[in-house]
Amino acid sequence: MLKWWKSLGPDIKIAILLIGISGVLMLFYSVDVKQLFITNLALTIKILYLTVVAIAITTVIHFLVPVDFAEKYLKNNSLLYLFYATLLGTLTPGPVYAIYPIVLELRRKGVSNAILVAFLTGQTIIGPARAPFEIGFFGLKFYLFRILLALVMGPVAGLLYIAFSRLWPDIKEIKS
Repeated sequence: MLKWWKSLGPDIKIAILLIGISGVLMLFYSVDVKQLFITNLALTIKILYLTVVAIAITTVIHFLVPVDFAEKYLKNNSLLYLFYATLLGTLTPGPVYAIYPIVLELRRKGVSNAILVAFLTGQTIIGPARAPFEIGFFGLKFYLFRILLALVMGPVAGLLYIAFSRLWPDIKEIKS
């Protein structure tokens, strides 16, 4: 049993832990599980839909982005590439949990972690789906300031990653 547990990836271990905690909480609190599933069905379907879209994009990246492209252009942690990654992140739609499969595939292709941090920072701070809401609620000037801040914060996050990774080296390989 212990050998099986050690063979699992950290993401699977965390998922098992969260499911176990959920089960324990449902035992201590009276929860109508059927009603809970019905209430959250629309959200569950949306999450599954976004996950399928993310996996489709990941598959396209896997087959269309050659490994030598990533090695040649995206392993270099230059400020320009950090900016490009941030810009690409700001243009990538969807919630961040749907972006993780894409980021993992880019990492497998050899994209540096600093570039991935810049991409995730840009995607997290600004996303195209937020534009109509923020412009409608706060105005165009507010949204443009947020875009400018995101384009500055992404490369800064990538540079900070480079600096901190010298103190705490990161993992170099990802298991397939």
